[in-house]
Amino acid sequence: MARPDLPADRILLGDVVTLDGKGTRAEAIAVRDGLIQAVGTREAVLRRRDAETRLDDFGKAAIIPGFNDTHAHMDTEGMKLVHPPLAGARSVADVVACIAELARTRPKGSWIVTMPIGEPPFYFGGPVAALAERRMPTRQELDKAAPDHPVCILPPSGYWGKPPCHMALNTLGLKLNTIDRNTKPRLPNVEIVKDPSGEPTGVFVDHNPRESAQLDLMPAVPRFTFEDRKKAVAEAIRLYHTKGTTSVYEGHGCTPDVIAIYRQLWESGALTMRVGMVVAPPWESPADAEPIMRDWLTHARGRGLGDAKLRISGVHINQGGDPLAAKLARQFGNDTGYWSHLWQANDTPQFEALLDLAAKYDLRVHTISSTMKQMAEVMPVLERIGAKHDLRGRRWVVEHVSWSQPAILDTFKRLGIGVTLIPSHHLWKGGAQFFDLPEPDAELVVPAKPLMERGVPVAAGTDNTPYDPLTVMRALMLRQERTTGRTIGAGSRLTPEQALATLTCNGAWFTFEENTKGRLLPGYLADCAVLSENPLDVPPQSYDSIACRATMVGGDFVYRAS
Repeated sequence: MARPDLPADRILLGDVVTLDGKGTRAEAIAVRDGLIQAVGTREAVLRRRDAETRLDDFGKAAIIPGFNDTHAHMDTEGMKLVHPPLAGARSVADVVACIAELARTRPKGSWIVTMPIGEPPFYFGGPVAALAERRMPTRQELDKAAPDHPVCILPPSGYWGKPPCHMALNTLGLKLNTIDRNTKPRLPNVEIVKDPSGEPTGVFVDHNPRESAQLDLMPAVPRFTFEDRKKAVAEAIRLYHTKGTTSVYEGHGCTPDVIAIYRQLWESGALTMRVGMVVAPPWESPADAEPIMRDWLTHARGRGLGDAKLRISGVHINQGGDPLAAKLARQFGNDTGYWSHLWQANDTPQFEALLDLAAKYDLRVHTISSTMKQMAEVMPVLERIGAKHDLRGRRWVVEHVSWSQPAILDTFKRLGIGVTLIPSHHLWKGGAQFFDLPEPDAELVVPAKPLMERGVPVAAGTDNTPYDPLTVMRALMLRQERTTGRTIGAGSRLTPEQALATLTCNGAWFTFEENTKGRLLPGYLADCAVLSENPLDVPPQSYDSIACRATMVGGDFVYRAS
């Protein structure tokens, strides 16, 4: 606790949202030693001021608990900045001109790799929507721009926008990857576009949510390096702070390299974001997994190890997945592309065996259940594991829940399982798939409200699509699909305060910090975001106009708008 008898280090004035569960608002916050010392009226809090106290008067701006993004994929945002962008290209000629300019500055024979064609952050429609010709440039067009360089235009992730996603190689790029008229994709839903004579045009269409064409067909295209990822993490932290985010939770799991990057930042004192990490181990089978869980993951058991800045706890284990994709990824050192989590492929018996081992070694499990088909496989396994090992109190997590049923929600409650949701993805971006549901079922799409009513721990994340928590709040409050504005399950709309809670205090449960993080109350961590308007007082349709003015972590500003 910050000592109440000593003067404050810093005092913040503004419209304070405490999230104390009673709707209490205040006018000022006193901070000492990285913790909130007092919250109250301006007059009362200013009594804690002395000559050394720093005062920040934000006027009518809102001061809210810092956002806690519980499904962040934060490093991905930095990965988008590694390669030169093509955003703004409106024709094939524009794309060719960009490639030609890059060729002038690169040694002959070196790869030119760019970001996708289309408009970030979603790349909806790709070249069809962005370019006048409504198509990708062909290899011959790219050859004119860079005849002496292999060229690759990467696809976006289908999770950023929606598949299909397009990529392209020039002739030299095709040659270095030994792609010709006889090449056939090994992974499903990957298309090599060919001309009328049967020769590759250089264009590839990937109908998978996670980019697979490069993994399958392009071993020569440079992968992201450790240094790329290290720079990307630092830049991503900065960007997330500009949205008021003070904590992230990477429940989808991270590779050893990504965990090492965060550890280096933490050890050097340069980590300004609070990060909860989950291990994505590179095992191939339950037989491989047991010695790893028994001997090498003791630091991730139970609540894990770390502190309020960096904590590692638990493992991510996925049900389903393509075995060949996982094998190909391992051949490239567990290549993850834009993402920090590994490709996994576990059929249901393997999934159950891995969960049984995790429970045996007190490793809490995080798993994905994005569809009802996957839920039908995952839930019986969780019930059998719960009957064998008492999971209550272990804080296992099911993520990506898109649509559910009352019996499943009751099972979450009975087993003590927490749930994270990605509302922007499943309601705003992909909600059309639920249009035909009757209203009672539609209210179980992204079931934040039904989960809250049952007392199931539930939090929300951005899934990096995009990384602004206010877009998630808006999706939870409006529940509208992006192309039609149609509402999906109006009865499950959240109030502004409920929506804010899913992105602040609720997420603290997942890192065992519900009594120290996510509220602006005495004794809690001094983590807050200063917003130009209060999201509890303005309609969610206007959230795009709300700007983050400042972000504080542990009593120090990690971002201030110029």
